[in-house]
Amino acid sequence: MKTKKIISWAVALCMGMMLHSCDLDQKVFSSLTNANFPQTVEDIDALVVGMYANFKANSGGMWDDSNGGWAMPIYAAGDGWWAYSEFTSDECRHQGNRLYDFNWAGAWDTFMTYTISRNITRCTFILDQLEKVGGLPEAAKATKIAEAKTLRAWLMFCFYDLYGPVSCVLEPEELSNIGYTPRPTKETYFNRMVSDLQESLPYLYDKTNGTGNWGRVNKGLATMLLMKAYMNDHQYDKALPYAESMKTMGYKLSDDYKDIFINEMNDETVWAVPSGELAGNEYFFYAFPPNCITFGKDFEYKSGANRWGGYLMPWEFYDTYDKADARLEVIFDSYKSADGTLYTRPGGGGASDDRIQQGAVPVKYLCNDSEKYSNGNTHIVAFRYADVLLSLAEIENELNGPTDKALGYLKQITDRVGVTHTIPADIQSSKEKFKEFLLMERGRELFMEGWRRQDLIRFGKYIEFAKNRGCTAAKDYMVLFPIPPKVITESGGVIEQNPGY
Repeated sequence: MKTKKIISWAVALCMGMMLHSCDLDQKVFSSLTNANFPQTVEDIDALVVGMYANFKANSGGMWDDSNGGWAMPIYAAGDGWWAYSEFTSDECRHQGNRLYDFNWAGAWDTFMTYTISRNITRCTFILDQLEKVGGLPEAAKATKIAEAKTLRAWLMFCFYDLYGPVSCVLEPEELSNIGYTPRPTKETYFNRMVSDLQESLPYLYDKTNGTGNWGRVNKGLATMLLMKAYMNDHQYDKALPYAESMKTMGYKLSDDYKDIFINEMNDETVWAVPSGELAGNEYFFYAFPPNCITFGKDFEYKSGANRWGGYLMPWEFYDTYDKADARLEVIFDSYKSADGTLYTRPGGGGASDDRIQQGAVPVKYLCNDSEKYSNGNTHIVAFRYADVLLSLAEIENELNGPTDKALGYLKQITDRVGVTHTIPADIQSSKEKFKEFLLMERGRELFMEGWRRQDLIRFGKYIEFAKNRGCTAAKDYMVLFPIPPKVITESGGVIEQNPGY
């Protein structure tokens, strides 16, 4: 079975196995204890593999008994880190939920997402177990430890992005403390996240595209996390060597933008939520309008699968694309229903329902395969090389100004989609002028990939852009979300709320 299946139905470690005899007393024939598990490379992998469930794309992908309900994984289409990044930005709109228009407060309960932050502590437990295993090949052991550290750091990165430092256990000797612990300082949390990634890099898999390790964390993913962590902290000098090193790892831009989202293991993709029969990718169900049958001249959808059509690209953002932009081939401004009715944006010459009034349909994962869509059997791109090139342009501009080198990185992106002519003639007149165009180009290139909120915050535009599009409730402190009230209450005040809420 290919390793990509690990993301589909990864399960937590079974802690015991008991068989019943036919007499009244129960006899234990086998059990898993610290003395007999883990003992083999396969045992070690069993400990690590469950952590991949945190990065699924299915809104009902994780059952949390302590919560009494579903936990939302990082790339869950209906909620979670990905959704909070997209729906609170300028490039994506939730068709029906106006809460995302900054109409939240300290009472906003994001517990179904927040609850998986406890798996940061779970990774610490796994790392402690791995460190204690003896008699195994050191290389195999080192790789598994690196994998677990990277998964822990990745979770830390996502929750740091949403909430700032979250309560977690990072030291094995503290695992016995079952109570709530105060949130770590920013310095402690950030430094551990970075050191986990740095220590892991030498032992991680190289480029995994087309290999049996596809779906596992790799050097490219860890390197991009380090690059992004330092960039978001405005430490551009420290981000630079990681961005530069990505140029030597074998990744390259695809010739065709659409190919990235059709062919899962293309050379541009560094890591994606793998597809598979049990992957449960819900992107399609949220993106396609319920009455939609055809987009443009190429795509016809025939399956009867449920569709909710909640994802839209606001017309204001859509109109920043040049009409010649190849990326518009996966963003539709019209569609037809089963009865042949043409739905278009207001003033577009066709009917206009309550969805397309608000924005275009960002299909992105477009392939003429209804069965794949109806099964949720499509990958979700999380990290790709185009982001590295745009980051290199940003880093160069921040460190040295709008140089020819910075412009060269940017042009690799605009050349591919045929819009280099849209780069302002005076883009090199100032650092701010370069940043203004670059920020919008990042949005046009990476739309619906989960990075927009981070980008807007890093550029200092998150709240400003929200107010400009009419989100009157937006306040400066809302660059972080509130810690769920349930967490504050249950901790007895040990966990403090974010400022402003």
